[in-house]
Amino acid sequence: METTKIIPITIGLAGLGIMLFAVSQTSKNKKAGMYLDSSSTDSSFNAKEVATMLYDAMKEANFTNTEKRKTIFTALTGVTEAQFSKVITAFGNRYYNTLTGNTYFALWQTPTKHPLKVWLSEELSKEDYQLLKSNYPKQL
Repeated sequence: METTKIIPITIGLAGLGIMLFAVSQTSKNKKAGMYLDSSSTDSSFNAKEVATMLYDAMKEANFTNTEKRKTIFTALTGVTEAQFSKVITAFGNRYYNTLTGNTYFALWQTPTKHPLKVWLSEELSKEDYQLLKSNYPKQL
């Protein structure tokens, strides 16, 4: 009985930590009111790490849309078009349920893998997706 109380609290605290990190990173990296700055380059860029951060944010059904949005934009802050192409490759195709918006499938459903483009279009509002699309027009 006690274990079932600890799990939601732990998940909630983890979500809060991610959200606070996202807010701090977003406010530090804002440039002219935009969330993304495609002009920066970083030799220590790790596409697999960014892909994992995006996946972890979007796969969870218990994250709020605000938490997901902030984490997605934080992960992509400063990512150039060339780097984003590497993130798409690192992300690959992963199981995603477009009906429920997470990685869980009912017994009667056939699990389907989708690329990052589908995940982002399903998880973000139209406005947020268009913002990403304006930064990465060749990939989205």
